[in-house]
Amino acid sequence: MQIAVKCAGVLSVNSDKEKGHLVVIGIGVDFFKLMKCIKKKFNCARIVSVEEVKPEKKPDPKPQPVCYPNPCVQYYPVCRPVYDSPTPNCTTM
Repeated sequence: MQIAVKCAGVLSVNSDKEKGHLVVIGIGVDFFKLMKCIKKKFNCARIVSVEEVKPEKKPDPKPQPVCYPNPCVQYYPVCRPVYDSPTPNCTTM
């Protein structure tokens, strides 16, 4: 197990005692280098199967409805000229 753990890309190593297999799981593991290291130690090793482990796909989140802000209307004061008729307050004649 220590030999397999030292190889690059190995995530986990388990032993199946019933079948006598060493299960190596990893990403980008070079199994030729792994076999070479194991054969140096045990003189007898073989690869039973090689599988690619794909990560789980997460479901796409539902699109959120677009909430537009309420329009902000700005009211400007209306300026109108005021026309007063001149009132005769003081009449001097």
